[in-house]
Amino acid sequence: MKRNTEIEAALERSLRAQVKVPRLDRRFDAKVWARIEAEAHPVAARVPVSRAVVKAGRWLNVVNIASLASAAIFVSFFCARMLADADISMTLPEFSPAMSAELITRLSLGLAGAAVVFGFWNTPWIRRLRDELV
Repeated sequence: MKRNTEIEAALERSLRAQVKVPRLDRRFDAKVWARIEAEAHPVAARVPVSRAVVKAGRWLNVVNIASLASAAIFVSFFCARMLADADISMTLPEFSPAMSAELITRLSLGLAGAAVVFGFWNTPWIRRLRDELV
């Protein structure tokens, strides 16, 4: 008589012979990771946009720019009228040449640093770093 382990082994061999499983390769892994990413970042249903909607968006941008320009013109006009009657008699403090040179040096270094930070802000490395920190 056969022992239980021998019977189980024979059943396992029989089952493996009956069921043929395809080998999993990199394509399968890529599909799985793509599905995980898609579930992690759900995208709204993609609806085809009509030409009327695109034109309306463009006209909305044009109207926004025109309204901002007209608001700037009106504000500057009324501020100019309001400040025309103001008596502003103020003198600027006088700086020594050494003090102005030091001020220019510090301001130029600060401006250069801000320009470098602004320049690097949208590089792929900084985006990855921001994504890791946030």
